Amino acid sequence: MSAAVPEPLTPDVDGVWFQLVADDPAAEVPYGQYHRDGDLVWAEFYAGGSLRSGRLVGQLQDDGSIDAAYCLLTATGDLVSGECHSVPAYDERGRLRIADHFRRSDGSSGVTYIEQIPAPAREV
Repeated sequence: MSAAVPEPLTPDVDGVWFQLVADDPAAEVPYGQYHRDGDLVWAEFYAGGSLRSGRLVGQLQDDGSIDAAYCLLTATGDLVSGECHSVPAYDERGRLRIADHFRRSDGSSGVTYIEQIPAPAREV
C-alpha cells in the first residue's frame, strides 16, 4: 500500500498584506492588502517608492492563479493600467509570494514579485 500524496495547498490571499520585492532592501516600496470572496479577488495598494495609490480586481482561477486588471497612480501623477496573471506560491519560509505577469495598456510587459509582510501599523 502506498501513502496518499496530499494535494498541493492553494494559497489564499484573503486579508494578506504584501509589498513589492525590490533589489535594494532599504528602498521604499509600495505595499497593499488582498481580499477574496469566493472567486472574486481585489486589492488596494498604498504609497511607496513611485506609487501614490492603486487598485486591482480579478478572478481566482481553478488552478489558484488570479487573472486581474489594475490601475495605478504614480507619485508624479501618471496613470498606469493593465492586466496581470498572478501566480501565488509559498516560499521557503512559508510566506506567500506572488509572481505578477503583467501587460500594461502601453504595450510593455514583464514580471514583478510581491511578498507577504506583517500587517502594517496604521493610524486611525
